[in-house]
Amino acid sequence: MGVPMLRPSGQAGGSSSVSLLVLNPAWLDVFSFCSVQDLGACLAVDRHWLAVADSHHVWADAYDRTQRVDDSSAPSGEGGLRSLIERPFGEDAVGWHVSVLVEDGSERYSSGHIVAYSAETDMYLVAYDPDSGTPGTEAPRMSWEQERRKRTPAMRHNPSLAGKSRFSFLTPPSHLPGLLGGSIGVRNASSLSSCLSSPGISSEYSYQDEAFRERRNGRSSWKQELRHNVLNAPSRFLARLDQHTDEVLFVVFSPCGSRLASCSRDLRTVIFRIRTTDGDLAETKFELEAVFVHQTAPCRAMWWPIPPYNMVAVSTEDAGWQVSKVEIWQIGVSDQGLEREDSAGSSQGSTEGGEDQLPSGENARCVFQCHNRPFDIYAAIFPWPPALDDRESVATEDPYSRLCFLAGWAVLRENEHYVQWLNVWPGPRHPSFREGFKGPVTGTGMLAPKPLARLRLEGEMNYLHCLEVGPADSSGRQQILAMTGSTPHLCNEIGLIDLQGLQRRGDGPEATAGHEAQSAPPPVYDVAVQVFSMGERVVLSAKWNTAGDLILLNTRPYAHSQAAGSSSSSSSTTRSSRHAASFGEAAGRARQASPDRRSTASFEDLLLRPAPDLSTRMELLLVDAQSLSIVGVFDGHFAFTTKESPFLIFTDEWAETDFVASGGEDHRVYIWHRRHGRLIRRLCGHTEPVNSVSWNGHGLLASASDDYSIIVWAARGSQHAAKEPRKKVRQSKFPK
Repeated sequence: MGVPMLRPSGQAGGSSSVSLLVLNPAWLDVFSFCSVQDLGACLAVDRHWLAVADSHHVWADAYDRTQRVDDSSAPSGEGGLRSLIERPFGEDAVGWHVSVLVEDGSERYSSGHIVAYSAETDMYLVAYDPDSGTPGTEAPRMSWEQERRKRTPAMRHNPSLAGKSRFSFLTPPSHLPGLLGGSIGVRNASSLSSCLSSPGISSEYSYQDEAFRERRNGRSSWKQELRHNVLNAPSRFLARLDQHTDEVLFVVFSPCGSRLASCSRDLRTVIFRIRTTDGDLAETKFELEAVFVHQTAPCRAMWWPIPPYNMVAVSTEDAGWQVSKVEIWQIGVSDQGLEREDSAGSSQGSTEGGEDQLPSGENARCVFQCHNRPFDIYAAIFPWPPALDDRESVATEDPYSRLCFLAGWAVLRENEHYVQWLNVWPGPRHPSFREGFKGPVTGTGMLAPKPLARLRLEGEMNYLHCLEVGPADSSGRQQILAMTGSTPHLCNEIGLIDLQGLQRRGDGPEATAGHEAQSAPPPVYDVAVQVFSMGERVVLSAKWNTAGDLILLNTRPYAHSQAAGSSSSSSSTTRSSRHAASFGEAAGRARQASPDRRSTASFEDLLLRPAPDLSTRMELLLVDAQSLSIVGVFDGHFAFTTKESPFLIFTDEWAETDFVASGGEDHRVYIWHRRHGRLIRRLCGHTEPVNSVSWNGHGLLASASDDYSIIVWAARGSQHAAKEPRKKVRQSKFPK
């Protein structure tokens, strides 16, 4: 078979020696974590296995052969993905044969050739083919076309339509015949020699290097590295959940890993309960536990960090006729839940301002709702006040009573900059919280909901998006990570907010008494924001790792910078060091030093400046949270939405951040090994862009896609693979 499971036995040399085949004990335990399919990729792993059957040479070669992806799963050919990946920009598009969406409500396409490009208007001159024009027209017509779509009523229901291009690039000019013929290279799927020089692995490694073994987090051999990958890197289809009827925008496991929440454009958040039999993932059942029904599409869900994890904060989109909101939902009946107030009180004070009733759900109830402007701020959960002295800490018996959350109040323009206001709302265990409404109760009834505090942040050309609170460090200090930008169109910067540096404005309501204090506006705090430029790239998502020492950034480089860097070395480590140096310089500068800022341009000129073209190739950056230097660059995934509305694609990490994962608009899920610097999994199963991935900590990875489905992938070898190619979600009635 080629795999050295047997070895010759007997005295070497001598004509009388008898050669026997006996089992090699060094390989006996390989079946405890490797499948036959994995071992089949290790044919003839090393010709010296007879002498050193359990050497690092053998297992390093086995690791290199199995922990890589091949071109069979690369995005090429189907659905025009290849032409999307290799599409040109600007002047490079001249000569291409294209198909252009006709915006007359018919949803038809007309084909033609691009003959010119205008950088001033960012438009392409298209000479249409005679047979693709208006019926009855004989001569080819020419027209200046913009890639961005016009605003339509359908975009109110689905804002992501604004990010889809009107152009489909069909074939290149005749002088570029081989542009679409080559294979798509994945630079991180490198050879073992490159793997050994990647971050975390010494390039001067010798197989007897004990110091190197200690640097691998306790895994002292390549055999243990291989076992670690197989047990922690999902590679098998387990189940497909088809409960949604529209695009699934977000998915997240609960901290305990026993529940899964998914948000969809069908205006529902669905909660699945995960049950396994004797720890066997192949027998995992996904029971429909609860459904939240919203007024607009939910786009983000966060599990409230209180066991037993039966409360979820959901952020919804702004659909024009309904403003975006943050809603807190409680699943089923909880012993730690709060008793519902009388029905009259709930209906009168259920929302901010009390204008609407709380939304309904199945086996769940919405306990609070407030406005969140703009919608993509999301809810950031953190303790308020951020710092307590020793006496206050001792007096706080419930560690969860200080948990509150941030929601957007407004973004206003003041002179030559923007001011962003955030409300601090008390959480479900906070003393000021009342189910169904927010605000103090008086003898005459309830007042309108009121936040505990209001934070004021100053920005220049953009506000803070996608707020996420990082884990507390050893001193209890927490920071908020956010995306922002030097242009109103895109986020090409990240911002960090230190919650310990709040500055109080004025006296606040504490200076008044009685009813006046209850009706007074909340206290206001100025918040300082440190902003760091990402150079010539756009940030699609920003996330802390579990330990809080790393930041994960999904990015898209500018098209011209990607082209300029394509001539550099294909080694992932070379690219990492190059990006680390440039980002380190940018991180040391303030926002005013952003390379995209023009000191001579007016504020209005900057607002009207067109967005730069974005490369279709994405890069996932791993950034050190202290020094803000890049420690890893991982690529191979793709995005195709236009520069005006790039999609958010959410990432995840696990196993001490050894593994990082992301979806792509090329319909695939990608998993990289951080220390080894290589792409080790490319999971195929979705038929539309993958928007979000989430790891449950117990061998399962969930991915959410525009194909209306969620796929759950399993790790730990073939014994946990799905027994059927497609497993439907178990239909179960809601408990009474």
